[in-house]
Amino acid sequence: MSKYKHEIVNYLYRNDEYLSGQHIAETLNCSRVTVKKVIDQLRKEGFEIESISNKGYKIAKIPTTWQEDIVNIELKDNLLLNRAIVQTQVDSTQILAKAHVNDTDNHFIVLSDEQTKGRGRFNREWSSLKSKGLWMSVVLRPDIPIQKMSTFNLFISLAIQEVIEQHYHIQCKIKWPNDIYIGNKKVCGFLTEMIADTDGVNAIICGIGINLNQTQEEFDKVNQSRATSLNIENGKPIEPYQFLSVLIKAIEQRYDQFLNLPFSEIKELYKSKSMIWNKTLTYTEGNKQIVGRAIDIQDNGFLTVISEDGDLHQFMSADIEI
Repeated sequence: MSKYKHEIVNYLYRNDEYLSGQHIAETLNCSRVTVKKVIDQLRKEGFEIESISNKGYKIAKIPTTWQEDIVNIELKDNLLLNRAIVQTQVDSTQILAKAHVNDTDNHFIVLSDEQTKGRGRFNREWSSLKSKGLWMSVVLRPDIPIQKMSTFNLFISLAIQEVIEQHYHIQCKIKWPNDIYIGNKKVCGFLTEMIADTDGVNAIICGIGINLNQTQEEFDKVNQSRATSLNIENGKPIEPYQFLSVLIKAIEQRYDQFLNLPFSEIKELYKSKSMIWNKTLTYTEGNKQIVGRAIDIQDNGFLTVISEDGDLHQFMSADIEI
């Protein structure tokens, strides 16, 4: 029945009118009994499906949990990221993406409703409550030298920032190199890893966590004062499939620019969206720590900081205390 389930979900989701069981059965070359069984199964899985005599069935509401069939329908028309692996619960989408990276030479994404061991940069715990956010890893297959990777995060952070600001009208800023803040609260972070050899980069695995629908009370005590969600800031719930769709398109666009344009082409735009200027902050990279002010970003993505004693320092991927 799994074959027909996929086809029936696809057909109902793509049509916004009532479809009779007979019409669905004839269109998909199955029996009306099969259609009824699939409809019953979908309802058990959380789909709200309206049923009216002499008119048929229509999806009124899809579950808040990710549904692999619908995710792949949303991704179908994308140029690169048109395939998804979807799970209910994983330790980490990043770990699962790494496990599947050798299964295909294509680009793909991994999504999960919940992560039990979500991690951000510097191995920090990332809270990933069930059905409250976008917990995703993006696997990309560039043909580039390792040196070019120094600007990847800057292009991707700009894609995320633009989606939040342009599509949801929430003003937000980038904390170099890969966090998104609304005011002084973090709404998104991501972690980029790569598989590479002496010939170049074979795969980029970018784990992205975005707080979509948490309420303030759902953050733990530590994070209530320093984390937020789009729901909190927007004043209404975020529809996750719509958010995923616009985000993937933005990532594809900025990824294409990453491959084909020097960072210098978008550097001024990136700087205008950054939150670190004109502030004295603490920068830590490995064993190096200074207090100073960021004054520029180089064309290779490195950050230039002037310390309190007037010395200039270059950082590739520092931890910044806001």
